[in-house]
Amino acid sequence: MKASSKWIRRAVLWGATGALTAGMIVAASSAEAAHSTSHPASSQANKGPGGYPLPKGIYAPFTDCPLLNPLMQESTPGSATGCVAGTVISGRIKIGNITTQIKATARAKYPVAVQFGIWDPVNATTTNPATNQFTGGILPPPAGLSAQLVSARQLVRGGLLKALGCPSSNVTVEKLCTEAQKAGGKDLKVYASAQSAGPITNFDLITWTQPVEFHLINPLLGSHCYIGSADNPVVLNPTLTGSAVIENDPHPRYHPDTEVIQINHARASDTTFTAPGVTGCGPGGTANVAVDTAIDTSVGLPTASGADNIVLKGTFYLGASYAPQNMAKILLSAFRASARTNGTAAVHIPLTPASLRRIGIRLRHL
Repeated sequence: MKASSKWIRRAVLWGATGALTAGMIVAASSAEAAHSTSHPASSQANKGPGGYPLPKGIYAPFTDCPLLNPLMQESTPGSATGCVAGTVISGRIKIGNITTQIKATARAKYPVAVQFGIWDPVNATTTNPATNQFTGGILPPPAGLSAQLVSARQLVRGGLLKALGCPSSNVTVEKLCTEAQKAGGKDLKVYASAQSAGPITNFDLITWTQPVEFHLINPLLGSHCYIGSADNPVVLNPTLTGSAVIENDPHPRYHPDTEVIQINHARASDTTFTAPGVTGCGPGGTANVAVDTAIDTSVGLPTASGADNIVLKGTFYLGASYAPQNMAKILLSAFRASARTNGTAAVHIPLTPASLRRIGIRLRHL
């Protein structure tokens, strides 16, 4: 295939993803790659959450892609089908006057992870005749949206007493303060985790829009204490920087026009988002307006643009096939037969709009 044609198909893929990094992105497996010099056979390893054997080599990150979803098999021939995955290993989130450090733990090597599939519907409309770009779609993992963004809980500085603004003149809040002080230990700690609160939009390769909600976790606040919701989310608009490496499938005879793009030293940041007040917090999990108000006052919610910031650091991956037909089947076959790339040179490119335009990737909003 001509290089220009390949880059046009890649442009289709970027236009179809709707989310390269979903802000904060990817549950990658750290499996060791195996070598193969003959026609690769399908792996008999245990199946992963995606319903296929856990891939290795350059495809190791893509453990939970919806390649078995029938829609993935219906991508427009000659466009693109792929899997997005990524891992965040560190970072910081500041909302109001509370800052939470994102750290890896023994239980969570990647504290923030995302995976999903991208496809071009057969009946998609052409949005750019010059590059034959289609309006594509995003499919979550087989388990649904809850598996698309997975976030390990992180300790919130100051704990429950600071979050409630203890001591308090409000009877209900002060009673909760007293109960927390008597209980001590884990009842004084507050953790937070992020969850998807809606679809990703406005994807432009190194920028995108992602609605999220933050679950505040503490035994005395119950199981429904959140900053943001599906109706009123925290809307992030991160900007991504980093450097990219392109690795071709090690067996192009069997998996033509198939590759992985890996973005290293990735940094996603946003300093413009706002945050609403908390909802659903209260003693024993019973929502209580007084407790919500106390937390809002102490934490400094709701916030205006410029008061909050987020920085996420990690690695992001895109595995895709641009073959003329059966793209999902080719990619699934590549996953099953995956092994370490043997003698394939990786291509390094800087992740900047100018450099991406030079190699043929056209940025556009979905």
